[in-house]
Amino acid sequence: MLQIINILFPPIALIGLGFYLFQSRSLDAKFWNGAEKLNYYVLFPSLLFSSLATANMHIAHIDMILMVIFLVMAFIIASVYIFATIKKTPISQIDVHVQSLIRFNTYIGLSIATTMNQPEIKSILVNILAITIPFVNVVSILSLTPKHQLKIKLILVSLIKNPLISSCVLGILFNVFNIPIWQGFSNLLTAFSNSSLMLGLLCVGTVIQLDTIKTYFKTSLVISLFRLIIIPFAVFICIQYFELSYAATIAIMIFFSIPTAPSAYILTKLLHGNYQLMAAVISLQTLLSVFSLALMLSLLQAYYS
Repeated sequence: MLQIINILFPPIALIGLGFYLFQSRSLDAKFWNGAEKLNYYVLFPSLLFSSLATANMHIAHIDMILMVIFLVMAFIIASVYIFATIKKTPISQIDVHVQSLIRFNTYIGLSIATTMNQPEIKSILVNILAITIPFVNVVSILSLTPKHQLKIKLILVSLIKNPLISSCVLGILFNVFNIPIWQGFSNLLTAFSNSSLMLGLLCVGTVIQLDTIKTYFKTSLVISLFRLIIIPFAVFICIQYFELSYAATIAIMIFFSIPTAPSAYILTKLLHGNYQLMAAVISLQTLLSVFSLALMLSLLQAYYS
């Protein structure tokens, strides 16, 4: 149990500190806006690029790992749309359900993997994140865009402009073609990467909105329970039918157990979705993940001990 507390304490403490600093107005809104932009356009892409450029791409059963990931995500998306059709859910809420269940808070996931101090788990998780980031962005945009407004050109342009996707592609190219990185630039990337997780987790704390949770408590609670409890348990049962290593299993479980991405709120608001419900879901998932991640890691520890 002490080991799990050691793993989860850094991200929880940073998120809590970010929440306190934001709510107490110790730092003004301009600081947080600038911090989010700096992390989104510079620091976090540097982390993704450097991680992928030096990652082990020859991971055993990586094809099977990705097959499991995409099968589960496809099942989740299909289930949401089938349920929404039956319940005649407005399109502005469908996108919230989709993003809440398939998007992921990369900062929390990488923070946990880094704190575990197991390079193989981190390497697998980085590969999973790099390949799924473009996919979830496409699905999120499609779920928010009415059918008559869908334009492939606009979607491709938005993906190319996304710094996270660009950094992932560049990192993979540098790795595959074994392109050397100058040591001075590599040191700069390391400095950026070390700053990214800290700043990112602080910014996660700023998106927690207790008022919106009260307004949309029932809906956001149901979505959060599906995301943080039901889906991880279902995934764990499914992956028992595949011959995956311990590291692969832990990486997959972390991926499906972390809360949704704070950036989902911005995208939902830009594309005229139900951004208030999205804010409530992000806030509640982030808070509940403190307990659900502890439960998940405890059960995994007990299962493999």
